[in-house]
Amino acid sequence: MNITNQNIEKYAEEMLSAMSEYFEPTDEFKKNFEQNKLGISSEKINYCLEKFLHAEFDYGTPGVRGLGRASDYWPRLAGYFRSAFSKLSVEKMRELDALITSMIVKCYLFSFLITDKKVEPSNIKTGEQLYEKWIPQIYMFDLSTISDDIINMLFAVIKKDHESIKNFFKQNGMTPGFFGGADKTDEILNGYVGAGLVMRIIDGAKA
Repeated sequence: MNITNQNIEKYAEEMLSAMSEYFEPTDEFKKNFEQNKLGISSEKINYCLEKFLHAEFDYGTPGVRGLGRASDYWPRLAGYFRSAFSKLSVEKMRELDALITSMIVKCYLFSFLITDKKVEPSNIKTGEQLYEKWIPQIYMFDLSTISDDIINMLFAVIKKDHESIKNFFKQNGMTPGFFGGADKTDEILNGYVGAGLVMRIIDGAKA
């Protein structure tokens, strides 16, 4: 899926709508986003997600390990659901791509909504630079290091995306498989949550 500035705006509106169910008003969140949105590069995000999701959708390569993993704890999506994935049409692949992209990008955007400080311009100028720094760090990130209040807010914001992906799995024969004795679906999806957060952390890091 090709991310445009219009997509970024749409995702932000969906996030604010989800936040409105828990916070009233959401004017401060919107103000935070508006003052910093010019620092969001859809080109860099596109570069990273195109390469990452291309690898996640690879059902031909043997095994389940994917980009950035040091172990099989977080399986590669198409390796885990290999049989069902191999039967997906191009249209279904695009649908799933859009669903996962939405969730990852919203996790990237999350800090833009909750931070009231002016965001400094990124020191990373290209998608290639961001990708090279991002991939090795994705699965080293521990969601449990985030405060309960913040992580609960984040999961409330992406709740519909998370549910939509799981519904897609169910509707397309991607029933929870068992790898090493445990269902790994949530680990896969949590990895995507971490991917969005880590992308933003790296993109916003000072040199």
